Amino acid sequence: MFSATILPPVYCRHCQIDGTVFDLFQEITTEAHRRVVIEYLKAIMQKRISFRNAEERKEGAERMIKEADQLKFLFRKLSDGEAADSLCDAIAAIAEVFKLTDPTLLYLEVSTLVSRYPDVREEHITALLAVRGDASRDMRQMIIETLNQNRPASTANIQPIFRDITVPSMTVPKLLK
Repeated sequence: MFSATILPPVYCRHCQIDGTVFDLFQEITTEAHRRVVIEYLKAIMQKRISFRNAEERKEGAERMIKEADQLKFLFRKLSDGEAADSLCDAIAAIAEVFKLTDPTLLYLEVSTLVSRYPDVREEHITALLAVRGDASRDMRQMIIETLNQNRPASTANIQPIFRDITVPSMTVPKLLK
């Protein structure tokens, strides 16, 4: 007959393999942080929300900024204060695109987003402008063409996040109507 022995809980956060120390908890926390932000951005890009007017955009942007701050706080706490804010800053940067009330300045805000996150692709910009709801087709095309001509060089110190975000084609539903 076997008897079960209950072992005391182990509170070690490190695992040593072949002389290399891995902080598994930190690695899991970092990946969880990344996945949460990616899924948040995917929800935005897949047009699960859309704004009808400037007031809705402003309220939505403020909520996004608040939620990004809450995520920062949570993941800072989980990672013992180690900063990983750039992921949540991507949410705030998109919120700034939504918050803008003057559509003529939209190009500047989008170009700021692209300069901070060089892995932003054309389909991301198209999706964001579609969610915004007030950019005409000509304005979207002009912004994309101008950004393609003036695309900043990729910087090594930026953690790419948009490369992992796929955006569904915006034209397929229109063809089915």
